[in-house]
Formats: sequence, C-alpha cells, structure tokens
Amino acid sequence: MSILITIEVEAFDLESGLSSVIEKVLDYLLAENNMQYGEVSVIIGHDAMLKELNREYRGKDGPTDVLSFSYLEPGDEVFPESEDKTIGDIYISIDRAREQAETAGHKLEREIFLLIVHGMLHLLGYDHESDGDSIVMQEKEKEIISQFYIE
Repeated sequence: MSILITIEVEAFDLESGLSSVIEKVLDYLLAENNMQYGEVSVIIGHDAMLKELNREYRGKDGPTDVLSFSYLEPGDEVFPESEDKTIGDIYISIDRAREQAETAGHKLEREIFLLIVHGMLHLLGYDHESDGDSIVMQEKEKEIISQFYIE
C-alpha cells in the first residue's frame, strides 16, 4: 500500500505525527476492504483548486472542503499482492479546513484528519445521499476517529 501526500499550500507542513496517523488509518481501511496493495493520493490545496474541481466534475460553482475521485471499477474488490492499483485521490481545501477547525474549536490537524477519513470512506463506497447511508458513514467515521486520532 502506498500513500502519496502532496501539499500545494505554501507555508504549511503536515506534522510527521499526523502524517503517520493518516498512513495507519488509510492502511487499516484498505486492508479492511482487501485492498492493501492499493495506492491513494492526498492533495492539500487552496479553495481555488477545489472550486475548479468542484465546478468541472460536480457542476457546482463553489469551493468545498473535500473531494474524492475513485479510480475503482466494478469488481475491483480484492487486489492481489502483485498488483499495485490506484484507488483514488482525496483533495482537501486548507482554507475550508482552517475555517471549519476554528468553528468547531479544534486544531487544524484534527480537521484535516477528519476530512481525509471522510474522503477515504467515499473512495471505499460510503456515501451520505440518504439518511440511512449518512448514519452508516457517520458511525464508521466515529469508529475510525476514536480508534486512531490522538490529540
């Protein structure tokens, strides 16, 4: 399993402790879904980047906090050890993350962690389009946060 974290934001550095936790969480979620030989990219950028992606791929003209782009095809459920499959990309807006962290009263690193978990669950097929789906996704997020995140 490989994780590529790209930071497009000047004067922002993902602390190594958080980077390590993110890798553990993504490894855990991929292994739980029999995809331990996959690859995930996390890209942290500004609102402008996510606004452009949101407009181009979702038809929504505005920034958003997280976007996930899955490269999985139907039937991509188990990856053999010999196959390193790209699972998808998770884009995070540092601007939305800062604002949301301030509103919630927690650290920016925690908000980034929450957004990456949320984005990864989308890559794995979780959604929140219906109330039932939303509850399932929220429960999984709570499980991951309680299991992995340490302030």
